[in-house]
Amino acid sequence: MSQKSAIVIAQGSFQNASAWEQFVRKLREAGFPTEHVKLPSMSTATPAPRFSDDVAAIQSAISRFRDAGRNVFVLCHSSGGVSGSNSVAGFDNVGVIFVSAFAIAKGKSMVEIGGGPPQPWMDIQGDRIILRPETLSRTAYNDLSEEDQSKWAKELSPTSIALFEGVSQYEPWSEGVPCAYVFCSEDNGLPPQRQQNMAALLGPESVTRTIKSGHSPFLSMPDKLVETIAEIEGELRQKFEA
Repeated sequence: MSQKSAIVIAQGSFQNASAWEQFVRKLREAGFPTEHVKLPSMSTATPAPRFSDDVAAIQSAISRFRDAGRNVFVLCHSSGGVSGSNSVAGFDNVGVIFVSAFAIAKGKSMVEIGGGPPQPWMDIQGDRIILRPETLSRTAYNDLSEEDQSKWAKELSPTSIALFEGVSQYEPWSEGVPCAYVFCSEDNGLPPQRQQNMAALLGPESVTRTIKSGHSPFLSMPDKLVETIAEIEGELRQKFEA
């Protein structure tokens, strides 16, 4: 049996990396070499980093694993779906797993499809966007305990507006890259119908799974998410070996 693929995490906006630590640990314990990418768009750099900066950071992580001979799946969450899917351009033996994530057509941006500002949970401050913590119990954390909602609402960072304005340059599903979509059925931030509409872009060869989760399954049900990713990886890895 071939070795398990590496997982590169292209997270969504705003949530600090600390929210991903438990999930990353569980992926590694399940045998998946995993790297969580620190996204420039969430840094305090001046001028505000662009969409292309996030893509380059994710590509660096992919390169390290590919140079070591590993197949790679980029696990994209929320807004990370756009930078993550663009990052696989030019690589072989890579795939993309969208977890309640944006999959958009080449030539479009998140702003154009209604995925960027203005949104009721966003405040624009100069060239950055911050989240309104009081909205998160309904949008991002609706299946977490009140204690955890309060905890993670304090672990947020501003995100560059330029990320949401960045135009997608690549459609992995149109280029033969194996893709999968994990639907989060209780998601109030990116509702299931919107997830379904975007997943339809991936075509009939894509793999889908559904978990009964809100927008942040890496927090609310990390074990179930790891189990789901393992199933998908096992199925899609066969495409590299065919």
